[in-house]
Amino acid sequence: MSAPPRTDQEKLTQISVKGIALVENVKNVKSTFNRHLHYTLVKDRNVSTARDYYYALAHTVRDNLVSRWIRTQQHYYDTDPR
Repeated sequence: MSAPPRTDQEKLTQISVKGIALVENVKNVKSTFNRHLHYTLVKDRNVSTARDYYYALAHTVRDNLVSRWIRTQQHYYDTDPR
């Protein structure tokens, strides 16, 4: 058994991405990211900061999760699994 990670870099190298679903379409993710950067945050790439990119990415991830959540809820409603 190895010792627990001590530095932030060691912690980052031990993060596992097992079980995270792959993005269905990279082109769609890029498009959604740019849409959020321009229309949600009202920023252009020339003046955007790292925080703006973070928020645009967060909105993009949220959109992906919400759409999957809604599809799951619709499936449960249609099939009535109880």
